[in-house]
Amino acid sequence: MRRTRFAPRPRRSRWPLVLLALSLTGVAVLRVGWHFADALVWAPSVRRRTPPTHVFGVQGDQQTPDLEVQPTAHPTRLTLTRNSATIRAGVLGLEWDDPAGVRYFAQLGPVVEQTRRTVTRAVQWQEAALPVGQQVRPSTVGLGTPASRRLKYQDVLVPAEHGAMPAWLVPGDEGGEAAGTDWVIVTHGYKGLRQDALRILPTFARLGISSLTITYRNAHGAPRTRQGVYRLSAEEWEDLEAAVHYARTHGARRLLLMGFSMGGGITLAFLRYSTLAPLISGVILDSPPLEWRTLIRHYARRYRLLPFAGMVEWLTAFKSGQDFDAIDHHSVMEQFTTPMLLFHGSADRTVPVAHVERLAHARPDIVEYHRVEGAEHVRPWNIDPEAYEAMLTRFVRRVLPEAPTDHTLAWSSKTEGT
Repeated sequence: MRRTRFAPRPRRSRWPLVLLALSLTGVAVLRVGWHFADALVWAPSVRRRTPPTHVFGVQGDQQTPDLEVQPTAHPTRLTLTRNSATIRAGVLGLEWDDPAGVRYFAQLGPVVEQTRRTVTRAVQWQEAALPVGQQVRPSTVGLGTPASRRLKYQDVLVPAEHGAMPAWLVPGDEGGEAAGTDWVIVTHGYKGLRQDALRILPTFARLGISSLTITYRNAHGAPRTRQGVYRLSAEEWEDLEAAVHYARTHGARRLLLMGFSMGGGITLAFLRYSTLAPLISGVILDSPPLEWRTLIRHYARRYRLLPFAGMVEWLTAFKSGQDFDAIDHHSVMEQFTTPMLLFHGSADRTVPVAHVERLAHARPDIVEYHRVEGAEHVRPWNIDPEAYEAMLTRFVRRVLPEAPTDHTLAWSSKTEGT
C-alpha cells in the first residue's frame, strides 16, 4: 500500500508581524512624547478652577474692624469643606460674592482642626461677615487685584516686541499717587497669573517701593506670538527688559526684580543676556527652575515615564525651537554678580529643592538662601508670611541702603492687618 505524502506547509515569516508590532509601539511612544512636549510648551489661557467649597460653621464674632485695629486674642474660626485647596499647608485666601454681586476677600491662617469632611482655620482678616452656607472660592496663591490687598494701583500697558503687555503698577508713596524712584518688577511663573504676586505686594508698598507686576508673551492676557508657545525664559526675558525700559522712563532709578517659578528663570535669563542687567540692585527668586533638561527627567520619573524623557526633550526642541542651553542657568552660575534672595520649599514637587540648592551652595557670596520646610511650589510665603516678609525686608534694605525708614513705619501703621 502506497503512503500518501503531503507537501509541507510553507513556513510563514514572522517578520511582518514583528515589524508591525514595532511600528505600533513606535507610534504609541511618539504620541506619548508628542503629548508631553506639547503640554510643556503650549501656552493656553489660564483657568484656575476652585473646588466647590462652603462655610459649614462660624466660631466667634465676625467683625470687620478698621485696618489699624490689632487682631483679637480669640479670632473668628471658619469651618469649610475639606478639599485639595482648603487642606493645603499655610495661609489660605478666600473670595466670595454677596447676593448683590459685591465681591469680598478674606485671609485665613493654617488648619487648626480637620475631620474627614471639613477643615477649620482662624480668620486673619476679612472684608465682610461670612454666613453659614456661603459658597466661597479658596486659593493659596492669589485672588482679585491689588485693591483686594488695600492697595491703590493702576492698570498700565508696557510696550514690548509683540504688543502692549498688561501690568499692575502699585505706587510706592504713601498716598498711592507718585511712583517714586525705587521700583520692583515682579514676574509670574509658567502658566501663572499676576494674582500670584498679591501676597507680597503689600510688603513692597510698606517699604515705599513701587511695584510693576507684568505679564509676558503668550501668558494669560498678554500678546501672543505666531507659534503661541513658551520658550521657558529663552525669549521671555526680552519682555522683562521692556518692563525695565518702562520703569526707567517713568522715574525708576533703583530697580529690583522678583520672579515666581519660571518668572525666576526669566529674571536669571535677563541677568545673563540683557545690556540693562547692571541697572539691577538685587533679585528675589521664589521657586525658580534653573535647568529644564533635569526637570523633564524629574517629571518623567515622577509619572513613571523616564524612558520617554529624551524624546520629550527632542520633541520640545522640534516643536518650539527651544534652546535648552540658553536656559541652563546651572552652567553659568559663576557668572552672576547681582545679589540674590532665594526662597524654596522642601515639599516642592514641581522644582525639587536639590535643583535650586545647587545655586545656593555654589554662590553663597551673592545668594541669601532660605529653605522653607513643608512649603510647596511658589508657596514659601504661605507657611510663615511674617518670616518671609521680614527676610525680604532685610534684603531690600541691604541692597537699597537708602530705602526710607520713617516713611515705612508710618505707612505700615496705617495698613496693619492687610
